[in-house]
Amino acid sequence: MSNKKYLLTVLLSINLAFLSSCKKDDSSDENITPKRDMSEQYIAENDSIIEFMQTHFYNYSDFENIGVNQAPELIIDTIAGDNINKTPIFDQVKSVDIEVKDENDNIVVHKLYYEVLREGSGENPTVADSVYISYKGMLFDNKVFDQRKSPIWMESINVVRGFQEFLPKIKRGEIKVNADGTFNFLNFGIGFAIFPSGLGYFENGSGNISPYSPLIFQVNMFTLNRTDHDNDTVPTILEDLDGDHNFRNDDTDGDGFPNYIDSDDDGDDILTKDEYDVNGDGVADDSDNDGTPDYLDNDND
Repeated sequence: MSNKKYLLTVLLSINLAFLSSCKKDDSSDENITPKRDMSEQYIAENDSIIEFMQTHFYNYSDFENIGVNQAPELIIDTIAGDNINKTPIFDQVKSVDIEVKDENDNIVVHKLYYEVLREGSGENPTVADSVYISYKGMLFDNKVFDQRKSPIWMESINVVRGFQEFLPKIKRGEIKVNADGTFNFLNFGIGFAIFPSGLGYFENGSGNISPYSPLIFQVNMFTLNRTDHDNDTVPTILEDLDGDHNFRNDDTDGDGFPNYIDSDDDGDDILTKDEYDVNGDGVADDSDNDGTPDYLDNDND
């Protein structure tokens, strides 16, 4: 078996260990909902998200002055009755624009709304890193479709786009090792995100998630690992050459293996690790000064 095929087999086996409801999902052919125009669907969903945030609040008081190892659970309720004076979610969240391509490769900008409840004390992950998190996923009717109260490792490149794009907004925490060998996480990042189905499952749905459902996620970011999925010395985040955060559509040599799992990105039979940064100056080598780094240039003489 070639090194590439072996690596792909290993990576696919690893990915199976991360199956969960916040991950991307391919639905069966049964009961498929007809696909809607992404631009029109986004406008409708964004209006409903704004209305939802204007008429609902979250338990923000529970996140005030919390202990360094505490992580209250996000609770969302309607602004009415005894809660009539609560601050709407809409007045507290920030937003970021995410470009999404529809089936015709047209770009539809989607807004992701988020709130950082505790920033965290360490580094932020990238959209390519492995993260050690706990999380809670909810629908607008308050149904919890997935929850992990105990932390698990997840691959950022394998989760739905909205989840992936939110992760870098919060930071990892600190690890305190106790005398008995156990450890605790302190001052870890906490936040939540609300995003439309174009950043989730769109027409597919998943499990208890109906097609075209906006999603809400709370995430607690305990720690992270920087990734180099193919061990070629190029961090996975740098394998996204077009910067669209889709690591599967960057394949320099067109061999069917995306760069992030290809040990020879340019197909010149020289391993990427042997031509990426030979002089160790932290900059990708470009022997012929043509503007294309050697590891992506199969003619660098």
